[in-house]
Amino acid sequence: MKNSRFFSKKAFIVLGTLVAVLAIAIAGLVQAHPSLRAAESSPSPGQILSVAPTQVKLSFNVEDQGLVTDQSYAWVYKEEGLQVVALGKVDLSSAGRNVMIMALPANLSPGIYIVKWVAVSVVDRGFSEGSYSFAVTGK
Repeated sequence: MKNSRFFSKKAFIVLGTLVAVLAIAIAGLVQAHPSLRAAESSPSPGQILSVAPTQVKLSFNVEDQGLVTDQSYAWVYKEEGLQVVALGKVDLSSAGRNVMIMALPANLSPGIYIVKWVAVSVVDRGFSEGSYSFAVTGK
């Protein structure tokens, strides 16, 4: 009878250890996915500008090796009419390859613009996607 109790306690300890190791491993994988650094991106989410910006810059939290350059991309479109005004990819001049840049046209008219992206991590091929808007008032 004592052996079955010992086995039960031992089994619970082993099972608990395995669960803890798996939880840590899964948490590490989830944290490896790129995420937008809104404070370092411009224009920032929800920003209202009186003068049209010349570019959109997206900065991401990502591992040392950065974003997959041929699978990470972004675009900007005007909410009214859904007209795409800029396309962008990873900025190869950024040291961490964690920035995407989109040059905007000089004649960007007042309105609401949507920034969308897909970012893929080099290390684990984990990806994130998202969007935000900014407005140009022209006043």
